[in-house]
Amino acid sequence: MPNNLEFYINFGGKFPYIPRRDQLGKSIFISTPNDHYDDVRGQRIIEDFLGNFAQAEKLGYDGAVILEQHSGPNAIAGQSIVMAAAAISRTTNMRIGTVGAILNSYLTPMRYAEEIATLDILSNGRYFFGLPMGIGANYHGLGMMNPTYARERFREAHDFLKRAFTEDGPFKFDGKFFNAEYVNLWPKPLQKPYPEAWVPAAGSKESLAFAAQNGYSYLAVLVPWPILLKNCRTFREQVEEAGQEWDPRRIVSTPHVYVAETDRQARKEAEAHVMSLLQNSLGSPFHDSFPPGHVTEGSLRGMAAGGGYRSKDVSETTYEDALESGQFIVGSPDTVAERLEEITTEMDAGRVCITGDTWTMPSWMTTKNMTLFAEEVMPRFRPAGGRPIWDRTERAGYRTVSEYGAIAGEPKFIPQSIIEGVGAVDIRTAHVDELRVPIEEAGRVESS
Repeated sequence: MPNNLEFYINFGGKFPYIPRRDQLGKSIFISTPNDHYDDVRGQRIIEDFLGNFAQAEKLGYDGAVILEQHSGPNAIAGQSIVMAAAAISRTTNMRIGTVGAILNSYLTPMRYAEEIATLDILSNGRYFFGLPMGIGANYHGLGMMNPTYARERFREAHDFLKRAFTEDGPFKFDGKFFNAEYVNLWPKPLQKPYPEAWVPAAGSKESLAFAAQNGYSYLAVLVPWPILLKNCRTFREQVEEAGQEWDPRRIVSTPHVYVAETDRQARKEAEAHVMSLLQNSLGSPFHDSFPPGHVTEGSLRGMAAGGGYRSKDVSETTYEDALESGQFIVGSPDTVAERLEEITTEMDAGRVCITGDTWTMPSWMTTKNMTLFAEEVMPRFRPAGGRPIWDRTERAGYRTVSEYGAIAGEPKFIPQSIIEGVGAVDIRTAHVDELRVPIEEAGRVESS
């Protein structure tokens, strides 16, 4: 078995106490009436959701990912930036990532740049972020823009974001959708030049090329197995065409996983939740998921031709189909490990991001699944000792004040008042240039 896989986990955080899809009408994503929401159960879901992060770190997962959906029950804990801040405060070492936030939901990419930089600092350099286009239902639910311009606006917002991270400010950005006279990011990210980015993609060549050319990782989601393997091959080719050395960690496999003592017990516990996800949670009309202009013409033609994502209604998928597709792995530790090895080998994927609760599992099942997977599956794919990546590598930033004192060095500027003594300058009336001088002119500050 390969001994170099990294393991990440995400949780759906869905509110499951709703009628079946066929009783809800149009779309579970955007038109499920919110009078189905229950305050008490909603609070419990969010508390369990956040509690899972501390548990995942204790179990030795390399990282955790927070996804984002809007305007429906599929992810009431899906405000990824807010949840990431809470998750960071409950963990110490594990990597924390967000996939969202949706870049197109921001009036200015500067806001997202500030959030990324701040989360990176709060986490001591263990944060990473996503660049999802966002499904069409999010555009309907948030009402932030015409989806016809989604891809064009997304690419321009990304250019803005990347320049904010990599160029010294202030500088001017003059685009079709965004205009800023003073792009000047404060603070800057701890990781240089910016944290790692993951791009979830159902398989359009444009999205894969975007991830490859910018050095990002491909989060492989939502497609049948033959199409998924084709996408992985295409992505590897595009990475090599971009002149980059191939690293299997650039592909992240995303199966829903459930582990129990035996294959029979695993199916008994998980099947209802697998089928609930397929038959109820993902239900929406095609035009809700893909409004006009949201996908490229080539991708739309591919879907219409059949064989790709959404070539048939997801609810038609059987339990056996789900396991065969590689999107679900259910069984004993041996069964799960064997299937996981087969899938990641064929994909040439160096990372796995499992969904630990299949969106609707109760807390006890999620805990059982996380624990058995960590104890009996993960060690088979790691170097001797089973230590997570964060316990084997260095990361940005410092951990203690003593370490800060050893690595901080001299500041670029020292306030004049410090050099001459407190009160030497009246800061209420002094010009800003009087309050600081270049360090080379200041010399060292003598201690009193």
